[in-house]
Amino acid sequence: MRIMSLRIRPVANILAIIYLAFSPLAVVSMLWSEAEYFRLPLGILAAPWAYLSINFDIQRPTHFLSGVLFMGFAALCYAGTGWVTGAVGVLCFNFIARRTGGIEASVLVAQGRTNNGSGS
Repeated sequence: MRIMSLRIRPVANILAIIYLAFSPLAVVSMLWSEAEYFRLPLGILAAPWAYLSINFDIQRPTHFLSGVLFMGFAALCYAGTGWVTGAVGVLCFNFIARRTGGIEASVLVAQGRTNNGSGS
């Protein structure tokens, strides 16, 4: 079996969830720094290969409520960046796989299960 293409939405959704899960680490590291402004990306972020994004420069939160809003906005920015990065990655994979013949893969099917994933 050869993998010739991937669907965009499932891969993009998974990468958005991963970026969302790691966004608190980025925000906490920003808050520990002495920077006056924080830069949040929205776009393609696949360091060190690609960094094509719109950056939001946001002033350091001075109040608890503004800090909570900043965390929420940062999480949305990172999730959106993950989704866009995943979608572009899948488009690049599909483009290259069509031209190179894809990736050789094998599938293991558990005994007692049918191909549609339902039990016996």
